Amino acid sequence: MAGRRIYAGYYRRYDGKTVYVISSATDADTGEETVIWSPFPFSGPPRYYTMSKQSFCAFLEVNGERRAKYKRLTNMAIDDSAIKILEAGGFRGPVRRTPRPPLDEYDSRPYQCADSYYAYAKDLCENYRFDLRKYRFCVKEKAFVAITADDFDKLKEDLRFLNDALKTVLAEYRDYFRERFVKGLSIRKYAEAHQINRGSADYLQKKLFTALARLLKERDEAEGKCRLQRPVKN
Repeated sequence: MAGRRIYAGYYRRYDGKTVYVISSATDADTGEETVIWSPFPFSGPPRYYTMSKQSFCAFLEVNGERRAKYKRLTNMAIDDSAIKILEAGGFRGPVRRTPRPPLDEYDSRPYQCADSYYAYAKDLCENYRFDLRKYRFCVKEKAFVAITADDFDKLKEDLRFLNDALKTVLAEYRDYFRERFVKGLSIRKYAEAHQINRGSADYLQKKLFTALARLLKERDEAEGKCRLQRPVKN
């Protein structure tokens, strides 16, 4: 669990008690990652504790059942009074994200109108996060927002095809796709994370685009239709 990311927020301990994780730090002598937390609810003079990340992320055997020592409570939000207590103790409160503008403020984009299957594949991958968010927003709102009904059907079709391909034929590229086009890592950051040069990372991307392009072409040939802007001979 060394790679587990610890977020500021509430966690429930294996025995049912709740704590609030304030931040994390690194031991200057050992380099060991530590977690800074406080008991909840906040009462009286605030008490702060530290624990190694390894211990915080550990699993325990409880009544014959394997449980996480601390489990994040994603549905609990810190209130203003608790933030003031933290700030009085010299800790920064949670960073408030700037609300994103409504999806209908984003320009729509054309679907299934690339001039080659390679361009089609590249378009699907590079716009995946935007397309998925738009699809989910429309489903949630039960309305076509910044998209026509025809384009929504194309969007849904493309997302389903791409996701199915990554689970099967393109499974070898699934981790690369997740890091590059779901998490949004740049080529440079992906290369750094995997300790490879940028040329190798770029080559892997070209292989993904080429393999996906081949599948898109095979789909069109099997269905007797063309989802490109204009038919191609290759």
